[in-house]
Amino acid sequence: MVPNAYKEVQRRTVSGRALEREVLERVTTRMKIIDTSNEKGVDQLRNALRLNRNIWLTLAVDLASSKNAYPDELKASMISLAGFVERNTLAAATDRDLLDTLININASIIEGLTGVEKASEGG
Repeated sequence: MVPNAYKEVQRRTVSGRALEREVLERVTTRMKIIDTSNEKGVDQLRNALRLNRNIWLTLAVDLASSKNAYPDELKASMISLAGFVERNTLAAATDRDLLDTLININASIIEGLTGVEKASEGG
């Protein structure tokens, strides 16, 4: 059975941007807090990295769609980031600098999505 977390997030959020932010926040938090001092933690990190890569793949597919209304420059930048995530995910499991880079990329996108949400709410 698939966890109900995704459905819970969908119920609590209104916009697609809020859902994107929530999903990125959850995976980023996982990547930050996993203790990799044992094999179980290393496996958990690999799973979190795979999830992160899948999120970025999903974002890239959406961005490449002709129905996506984001400006072309933004779409190109985001697709480029998705490519970076794809190329570096496996290595990030054993390279702390790469892991920190992936975490920082997500944090920047989360910050941007939060700003867009606040602006659309008039706050």
